[in-house]
Amino acid sequence: MSSERSALDRPVSLFEHARRLHRLTPDDPLPDGGRPFPGGGGDRLHVPYEERKLALTAALRDFFVVPSLPAQDLHGVCARLPINPGDAAWVGEVVPEPSPQLLEVARWLVGNGTDWRAVLVGLSLLVGHAEQRDVPLMKVIGRLRFADHLSLEALTKIPGAEQDVIWLAERSRHHVRIRAVESLAGNRDPVIRDWVRSTPRELLSSDLARTITEAHGLAEMLGRHPVDDALWDQAGSLLLAMTSPRNYQSEISRYPDALDAYRHWVALAGRRPPTLGRAALLAMVAEDLRTGPAAPVAGESRGRLLDRISSVLSSRPWLEELRRNARSGDPVEARRAAWVIAQSAKGGVPEGRFVIQVVVPDPQPIGFPVAEARIVIDGMPVVANAFDMGPAESPEQLVHSGRLRATSDPQEVRLAEAYCTEGCCGGGCTSRSRAKGRR
Repeated sequence: MSSERSALDRPVSLFEHARRLHRLTPDDPLPDGGRPFPGGGGDRLHVPYEERKLALTAALRDFFVVPSLPAQDLHGVCARLPINPGDAAWVGEVVPEPSPQLLEVARWLVGNGTDWRAVLVGLSLLVGHAEQRDVPLMKVIGRLRFADHLSLEALTKIPGAEQDVIWLAERSRHHVRIRAVESLAGNRDPVIRDWVRSTPRELLSSDLARTITEAHGLAEMLGRHPVDDALWDQAGSLLLAMTSPRNYQSEISRYPDALDAYRHWVALAGRRPPTLGRAALLAMVAEDLRTGPAAPVAGESRGRLLDRISSVLSSRPWLEELRRNARSGDPVEARRAAWVIAQSAKGGVPEGRFVIQVVVPDPQPIGFPVAEARIVIDGMPVVANAFDMGPAESPEQLVHSGRLRATSDPQEVRLAEAYCTEGCCGGGCTSRSRAKGRR
């Protein structure tokens, strides 16, 4: 009876807690990141930065004076630390090269720790020093939200653990998946490269999209035959992601093979089975070429590329698919189809000395797109040609407000605002232009 009582009273380790939850939710992120934890805690503490760092540094250094102390002693020290999950990065500063004995202590903390702070210290010691035998440990404890980032970092540094990185990334928060994509972007394995390219567009910043595109030689891949549907879809998403100002600026103009990639991608469009998603990709790329960041990149090729896209979208198979979608009982599907049809009717490069085109985003948006009032002068969009740090102003702010109106006196009008707005740190990046004229 006494042995049964002691077993019941024994605290559940966080590793065992994670393993139990994984059995219940094997393929998706754990609900609420695995909370509540067996021992409670995990909330951020409102303790000053320097105080937290000094406490962690002192605790670790005191322990290393007598490195033969049991792992349970370090666990007790860590459990009393006033730290937050992000503070674990300091462990590497205090102990850049842990001894083999200390790494065994770290493994014990991760596998047996009942306090999240002790587990984080153990993980931090193992980052850069973990081995293949530690992979199961990292994958299980990494299911808990407080440990996902460090577990993934440890996995990325273990030779041969690339598939394990993908496994954990697909079951973690978005920022963890992004870190996994960054670590695998240059990998040469075809299966891993396909996984990297399939990253959902809403997760891709413009610079990460360009990193993937260049590392994989996208333009060259599109120039080879055959190009399957998956690669074509992935390429379209990457081209769109590079025109986004996410992460402060669009990157399409910095991609040296951009024009070749557009040419190959558009030329292959008519060979794809028509779907609403692909039609939306074509419509969005067309708008980028017409009035957006792709216009300066494509230069004199814009007209031919736009004509080719229009030809595909107006062909019988594609038009029939769009009309069928427009009759759907799903309101989003119906709106998207109507939007694509309206977009395809816009034609090619805008004609006229001065044109304002109101650009409405895909009704099934990715990220935080907004309607824009794009000014085109002599066929070239003004903002896209001179400013790559944010979208053009909204129609409400620029047109409907009456700000963009010729007057007898010069006036300053904001045509675009940086991705990081004036309310944050982007005031110095805000594009301004003078509107000058007479009533």
